[in-house]
Amino acid sequence: MQAPFSLNKITLGMLLASAILSPLSAAELTASSKIDAVTVFPGSAKVSRVATIQVPAGESTLEIKDLPINLVNTSLRVNGESDTNISLGSVSLKREVNKDVVLKNELDIRNKIEVLSEQRKGLEDTINRAKAQLQYINAMGSGNASKNGSSYLQLPMEKWQEAWQTLGAATEKAQSDIRQTELQLKQLDVEITKLQTELRGVASNQKSTRVATLTINAEQAGELSVQVSYIINGAGWSPVYDADLNTETGNLSIKTQAEIFQRTGEDWINTNVTLSTLRPSQSSQLIELQSWSIDFMDDRLMKSRGMAMNSMAMSADVMEESAPIAMMKPAPRVARKRVQTEQSTLVFADFSADYKVPSLVSLDSGNQKRRFLLSTSDFDSSIVLASTPRLDPRVLLTTSFTYNSPTPLLAGTASLYRDGNFVGSSRLSQKQAGEKVQLSFGEDDKVKLTFQPNPDSKSNDGVFFGKRKVVDRGYQITLNNQHDKAYPLHIFDNVPVASHDDIKVTLTGDAPTDKDIDDKKGVLRWERSLKGNSETRIKYGYTVTYPEDKSVLGL
Repeated sequence: MQAPFSLNKITLGMLLASAILSPLSAAELTASSKIDAVTVFPGSAKVSRVATIQVPAGESTLEIKDLPINLVNTSLRVNGESDTNISLGSVSLKREVNKDVVLKNELDIRNKIEVLSEQRKGLEDTINRAKAQLQYINAMGSGNASKNGSSYLQLPMEKWQEAWQTLGAATEKAQSDIRQTELQLKQLDVEITKLQTELRGVASNQKSTRVATLTINAEQAGELSVQVSYIINGAGWSPVYDADLNTETGNLSIKTQAEIFQRTGEDWINTNVTLSTLRPSQSSQLIELQSWSIDFMDDRLMKSRGMAMNSMAMSADVMEESAPIAMMKPAPRVARKRVQTEQSTLVFADFSADYKVPSLVSLDSGNQKRRFLLSTSDFDSSIVLASTPRLDPRVLLTTSFTYNSPTPLLAGTASLYRDGNFVGSSRLSQKQAGEKVQLSFGEDDKVKLTFQPNPDSKSNDGVFFGKRKVVDRGYQITLNNQHDKAYPLHIFDNVPVASHDDIKVTLTGDAPTDKDIDDKKGVLRWERSLKGNSETRIKYGYTVTYPEDKSVLGL
C-alpha cells in the first residue's frame, strides 16, 4: 500500500533559511516533470506538475528542473505518493540560467529565423558576385580598360563579333542570376517576416528557470511520484456570451463560453484544464480597523482659521466691488468619479464555481486565445420596443428576462444575434439568481418614428411684483407600426429637475406611466401598446417658471 506524504505551504525565504545540508554520501537525483493539470483563475493559474522517479534507500537530494522563473514563490506546494515510507527534510528554490530561451516553441522559431537569415546572406553574396561580373563585362566592352588585358579592342577585328557574343551571353547569364536570386530573396523575406510575427506572439526572452530541490529520506528503495504545484501570473479567463433571440417566440438562448489566455512562459500541452471563479490574492486578509477619535478643535487653531477665512472673504468682496460688469456665478462643479472596472465575484457552493473542460487542452504561452463552451441556457424573454426619440429617433428591439440559474451570471461581453443574424455586441453586468437582465437587439426597421419639437414659448407671468419668466416646451411623437401584430412600446425622455425652490417645473400633455426611472430624477417613461399596422401619437412637454430677475443655467 502506498504511503502518501504532503508538504504545507512554504515561503522561499523560510526554505532557504532552514534548508538542511545533505551529507556528502546523499544520492543526487534529477527528475523531469511535465504539466499534468492547470486550474485557471480570472487573473492567474495554478499549475500542477508530476514527476516519477526511482529513489534509493537512505537520504537523497531530488532536483525538479525547468520550473517557470515567475512562479509565486510562497505558493509552492509539494505532494507525493510512494510504495515505501518516505520523509521530507527540506524544500528550496533556486534560479538557473540557461544558454537558450526556455520556451521550446520560441527556441524553434528563433532557430528557423537564424537558418533563413544565413540563407539570405548567401543569396545576397550571389547577387553581389553577379553584379561584380557585370562590372567586369562592362569594362571589357567599353574599350576603356587597361592595357593588360581587358578590352575587346586589343583583339583582331575578325574576333570582335565572337567577343561581343561571348560578352552578351555572359551579361545575360549574370542578369538572369540577379533576377532569380532577388526573387528567392523576396520569398525568403516573406518567410522571415511571418516567423518574426509568430515570434512576437510567443517571445518571452526568458533564459532563466527555477529549480526545486527536495531532501528526502526513504526507508527502502522504491518508486516516488511527486506532484509540484504553484500559482503563476500571466494567465486568466473571462466569460463571453452568444445571445440569440427568436423574435417569434421570445425564446432567448444564451451560450456561455470561456476565453482562456496565458503568457506564463511555459506551454500547456495536452493538459487537464479547470476554470475557477476563485481569485487568489496576496492581499487576502481583512483590513483591521483602528479606533477613531474626535475632539474639539484647539481655540488658537480655530481663531487662525477664522482670520484666514475672513481675509479670503474680504478679498472676494473687493474683487466684486471693483468689477465693471456684474457677472453670473458659475454653476457648481460636479465632482467626477473615477470609473471603476467591474470585476465579478462569485460565491457559489464552496465559495467558488469550477468548470471542468471536457477535453485535453494545448495552449502555448503567447498571444493566442482559446474558447471553450461552458453551458447553454434558454430563457423566456419579454420583447419590448423602446426609444429615446429626443436623442435618437430609432426604435430598438429590447428584451428582458429573469435570470434563474443557480450560478450567478458573470460579467462579460455578449455577441447579440436576432433570428440568427448578428446585430452587435453588448456588455453584461454580473447578475444573481432572480435579478432582471435587459438586452437590446438592434433597430426595428418596421416601426417608423417621427419626433417633432414645438417652438419654444417664452413669456412673463405676474404684474408688477413677483413677476416670473415662463418657458414652455412641447414635443409630439408619431409611431407607425408596420408589424402585423401588436408590440409593447416604451418611450423614454428626461425633463429638467429644479435645484432651487424658486424654480418650478410642471409636466404638460400626456402623463408619463412612470417617473424617476431607476431612481434617476426627471427620467420618464411612457408605455403604450402598438397595435399591428396602426399609428400612435404621444404629446408631452414641460413648463419652467422662475423669477424674472434670475437666469437659469442648463435650460
